[in-house]
Amino acid sequence: MVWFKRILSFILFCILIYLFWPLAKELGNLGPVLRDAQWVWILAAVAIQFVSYAALAKLNTLLLRPFPGQIGFWRMISVLPCIAFIEVTVPSAGASGFVLRARLLGQSGYSLETSTFTAAMEMIFISIMMAFVSIAGLWYLVRMGDILFYQIVLLVMIALILMAAGGLAVWYARDREQVKRLALRINGIANHWLERHHRPVHSDAAISQRIDEFYDGLHQLRKRSIRPYFLTAFIRIALDIACLGACFIAFNYVISPGALLTGYGLMLLVSGLAALPGGLGFADLSLSVIYARLGAPGAVAVAAALTYRLIAWWLVRFIGFINWQLLEVRYGKSQPSS
Repeated sequence: MVWFKRILSFILFCILIYLFWPLAKELGNLGPVLRDAQWVWILAAVAIQFVSYAALAKLNTLLLRPFPGQIGFWRMISVLPCIAFIEVTVPSAGASGFVLRARLLGQSGYSLETSTFTAAMEMIFISIMMAFVSIAGLWYLVRMGDILFYQIVLLVMIALILMAAGGLAVWYARDREQVKRLALRINGIANHWLERHHRPVHSDAAISQRIDEFYDGLHQLRKRSIRPYFLTAFIRIALDIACLGACFIAFNYVISPGALLTGYGLMLLVSGLAALPGGLGFADLSLSVIYARLGAPGAVAVAAALTYRLIAWWLVRFIGFINWQLLEVRYGKSQPSS
């Protein structure tokens, strides 16, 4: 699976280079675009991204509230960039982020199971909102007539397939024991492959325990209203998109809402297919290509895309490195409770 994703990433990278090549000649126009930039809008983009990250921190504090432990909003907002930083410096398909999250939340009294469960629920809520805004962008393009009939048919078919798959997954997941049987069957296949390659196997008991912990955590969340979770997840994604829009305005180009939403959704897709954490390099390159194809001037697309990635990706991880050192000094090096 890892090798398949790497091969897919390489093919995708080659395609992006091919599509980016026509934009290369626009790099000569980058100087005037940067000179004429409205820096107040770049500062506004930074402020918007901060509020977006604050919404993500609020979502996490809401998810943690039903469980034993205590963490304040400001400490949570300092923990999340640390996790983002470690996921880049120690690429492990997100495992390094889970480990550091458990360590830092353990210092606030949360168990390993609570840390893992709330991280999974955060990804679920954020993913739902990402899908929502991507569909909203496509709907806007359809309404404005900026998309061809055959493209509409293709997108409708993809949407129906995804909706059917999602509905089937939700229906199947209602039965805990049914999910356990499926997970153990998959684990058996995986263990057979691991044994053949002389690698450690995963015990069925551990898999069953994790599933029980997930459903127990879900039961705790069901005691509370689900609306605040979706609201904070929506604010997180909406403001992240607004940050990207502000980057375009900073370079004197007002992008249409449909193009902004669609490009954002396509960037998420490309990043998700990349083998590197956070779509490292892929998102930077794909954003320029996508928005140039959606009608933005080439030099503006490059400048806006790189500025957005600098604010929303690189700056967050730089802050995460500093926060991590400060948290270790302030709260010591205690291990998370299990």
